[in-house]
Amino acid sequence: MKRIILFLTVVLLAAVAVHAQDNEPKGPEIKFGKAVHDFDTIAKDSDGECWFEFENTGSEPLIITSAFSSCGCTVPTWPKEPVLPGAKNSIKVKYNTGQTGPFTKVIVVKSNATTNKKAILRIKGVVKE
Repeated sequence: MKRIILFLTVVLLAAVAVHAQDNEPKGPEIKFGKAVHDFDTIAKDSDGECWFEFENTGSEPLIITSAFSSCGCTVPTWPKEPVLPGAKNSIKVKYNTGQTGPFTKVIVVKSNATTNKKAILRIKGVVKE
């Protein structure tokens, strides 16, 4: 009787381990350290650059296919080469600080990520003289 219970316990644990491995994410995954960059107050005509760091937390190479903003005053630059699993990289965003006033801009990052094919990033702040 003890052998039967021990055998069934081992079979059950093996089945649980196999099932847990099947639930691990397969494919590339993108994870950003932050999704919003707040410039706070920035001077007119100053450097409006910021960086959004990310990591490929998946099991296959991550490819960013495009990145675009809600207007022409915000220009994203992304890595064109694949980002290997476990590797980190960043997306540079340049905001044109030529006009004064508050701003909030959205950047959409498209990739081959399994669960987050369109990541949304934001920049905000106030440009003053």
